[in-house]
Amino acid sequence: MGRSIAEELYGLAFDLLEAEYGGADVGELLDRAHALLKETDYYVSAAVRDARHEGVSWDDVARAASVSVATARGRWGEVKVMRRLQVRAVERAAARQTPAAVPDERPKEGREAMGRASRQLAAALSQLHQDSGLMIRQVAASTELSPSYVSRILSVDRTPSWQVVRQLVEVFGGDPLELRVLWEIAQGVPPAPQDFIEAATRLNGVLRGLYRAAGCPGVMEVCEQANGALDPEVVKDILAGTQVPTWENTGRFVSVMGGHPADIRPQWEAVYSSLLGACDPVQKAVNGASKKPGDRPSQAEGR
Repeated sequence: MGRSIAEELYGLAFDLLEAEYGGADVGELLDRAHALLKETDYYVSAAVRDARHEGVSWDDVARAASVSVATARGRWGEVKVMRRLQVRAVERAAARQTPAAVPDERPKEGREAMGRASRQLAAALSQLHQDSGLMIRQVAASTELSPSYVSRILSVDRTPSWQVVRQLVEVFGGDPLELRVLWEIAQGVPPAPQDFIEAATRLNGVLRGLYRAAGCPGVMEVCEQANGALDPEVVKDILAGTQVPTWENTGRFVSVMGGHPADIRPQWEAVYSSLLGACDPVQKAVNGASKKPGDRPSQAEGR
């Protein structure tokens, strides 16, 4: 957890420096500095939690933070840290889905992400088409699309609707879930709120989609391209979806597949955001206390 927040801190610090060099007014500079300080506080909580999970004692934590053991326990206890990180996850999800009142600070990055996803989507479709052994005319006849339109889709000349993508994937004998998230990124569609199982399934789907776009290399080839930073068992777990990978392994895998880790990070964060929410005993207690006897469960709870 600490490492992913440290990466965000790097971006916030860069934004502050860029604003300083750009001659931004004091209000913007202080807003950016405040965001940096807030994220630093989240980082400290996550770093302590990571250290505790690695077996570091409270005595060592207290010594490193120059506080008493009692203060360290009270400030960074497991429940308090998890609740704090859940607040962060909710804030980030709201920021991604709420339209900004000012123009996007990084419109170029958004356009680049959409372009990358479009190319990866077309590459994955091409790989599926190649594996299917079907001719373009056969594909067109099966989908009632013109041969020229199918060719343009496979050559990144056109990014079709999801209905068309799904239709093509099914004709090729593939899994539409592998390409759903890539299509959403190509269209600039933000990730919707989801539960842990759905979020984990979507993450696994987009990772397999990138793997498909890269030509489905062998496990050992993936490890070699990662310069040994990825273990074969980790790669197998990522492709099988049996475990949710750490951000470190997720980022490495995405990079080896020719993707951009920042494009996939919202999907990874959605998994851990939902996981933190499910593991937050305080929030569960609040939700339970707010219900009256005899209340009917919501539709979401009934699933």
